[in-house]
Amino acid sequence: MARLTAICEGGTCIDIAVQRENAAEIRLLGSGGKARELACLPKDFDENKHLAVFLGYGMGIAFAEFCKQFPNAAIALVDKENDILEALSFSCPDNIFFCGQQNKITVLNLLTKWQEQNGKKTFYPIANPCYQRLDKEFYGFLREQLGASQKFNFWEKAQYPKFKTPQTKLLLISSKYFLIGEIENACRSLSIEYRHIKLQDEEIAQADFVKQLLEEIIAFKPDALLTLNHLGIDREGVLMDLLNKLELPFISWFVDNPHLILYSYAGLTSPFLHIFTWDMDNIPSLKKNGFGNVYYLPLGTDADRFHPRNKQRPAPAAWNSAVSFVGNSMIDKVQKRWEASSVPQRFYQDFLKLAEDFIASPHKVAEEFLHAQAAEKFPQLFAYYENNLNTEEKLAFETGMTWEATRVYRLNCVRQILGFNPLLVGDSGWNVFLQQEKRPWRWHCPIGYYDELPYFYPHSTINFNCTSIQMKGASNQRILDVPAAGSFILTDYREQMEAMFDIGKEIICYKEQEEIPELIRYYLSHEHEREKIIQKGRERVLKCHTWAHRVEQIVRTMKEYYARH
Repeated sequence: MARLTAICEGGTCIDIAVQRENAAEIRLLGSGGKARELACLPKDFDENKHLAVFLGYGMGIAFAEFCKQFPNAAIALVDKENDILEALSFSCPDNIFFCGQQNKITVLNLLTKWQEQNGKKTFYPIANPCYQRLDKEFYGFLREQLGASQKFNFWEKAQYPKFKTPQTKLLLISSKYFLIGEIENACRSLSIEYRHIKLQDEEIAQADFVKQLLEEIIAFKPDALLTLNHLGIDREGVLMDLLNKLELPFISWFVDNPHLILYSYAGLTSPFLHIFTWDMDNIPSLKKNGFGNVYYLPLGTDADRFHPRNKQRPAPAAWNSAVSFVGNSMIDKVQKRWEASSVPQRFYQDFLKLAEDFIASPHKVAEEFLHAQAAEKFPQLFAYYENNLNTEEKLAFETGMTWEATRVYRLNCVRQILGFNPLLVGDSGWNVFLQQEKRPWRWHCPIGYYDELPYFYPHSTINFNCTSIQMKGASNQRILDVPAAGSFILTDYREQMEAMFDIGKEIICYKEQEEIPELIRYYLSHEHEREKIIQKGRERVLKCHTWAHRVEQIVRTMKEYYARH
């Protein structure tokens, strides 16, 4: 809370004392009077070159004088101190661009748009000295950022050719996402220069991120910014607007379902945004939603981490199995998404039936399926989804439906391997779903992708795979990791596998669940054929499907694009 005290003389307010909570009293003018505020006025302002940005209105003395001296200047006023403005009965003139937002990044973004509308002239910050004390983090940050524009034309320095030279440079958004290390390794193997900008949260929310981004662009001059699953993009479009102005290509590499992520970014399209997705079926629907530059890029593997030599390392005896499956039961994932959707419990049974229908539906995108089939078969549930849920809740509902469809499909597939005393590695939900099962099977708690899974695969004669329903035509990473590890995989058929493997020679697939037991019996008893498939599968992975191949394809695609533009 704050307390304002008007200081009057002869019935006229000549100053205001501001008392913020847990802070010393600050006077807008103080002992310096009008001269103190007038001292902030610039002496070298040129309205033909500069855009004036007042950081704080203060008592309005300097602001009024500046407007009098430069009647034709483009002027912006940044002031989030609503209580002070109200006390002064401030009303912003129509010709002044006013920013009263509380978020400094939002203000910077709005000023950047305003700058673009005014011929990209250089910012000239005019900082009210009192406001620098009132909120140094806010007004001080803006003074620093806008002041940099005075020293040199940042936007001119940011205009350089992209993907035109033999040496490619990528600026990576660094996070805890599991593939960052793989991308680094791929860049090194391909002699691609790269640097990082660190993201502390899932979205851009802090000034440090933007500052680091701008500094790296000028110093490093990257060909593109690269992130995974749109990580770093804010839903308000702050970063996208900035990248548009910089004309910096932004590569968003999706290794999960983009429809379950991009839903919240409706309208944030850009000619500089390039989306790479592991599922070819996503391309038409993404383009329909306005994302123009969309490319197919299958998943890959690290063939050094997943390597046959790992079999020589001692492993827990519990890992040895004729048949194993590594995967989540989805029980908790479904429940969390259902709760996040805020759909009333009375619709839960319809939700379960809807998810089961999605398994066999020809529609591959959850939202399309809902509009095509749910409206007719579950009209009340669909009406609630359509009319009562916000964007985040709709996304939670669609994700939950996809996970429930996966849970049902996965459980039915796993039941087909229960005649072989399989080892199931995953969450404890398997113990819930199979607690009445009479046939023998074993459960193992989840194991780490990096430090355990590469050593686990070689200790199963057959690694079983059943793909998530979020990828009806595409393949998951397991069909690459297992062959890379020199192990055998039996997987459900997906159409896009045809372009990745010679099916039947390099990888073995089942198209119907009823085929699973017969295929397992055959390959358990035919070691020579099994080893031949393992060998050819690994050869194919090494030749075509490492992460280095994927990064190389991204760079090649971008160079081809910018050769035409």
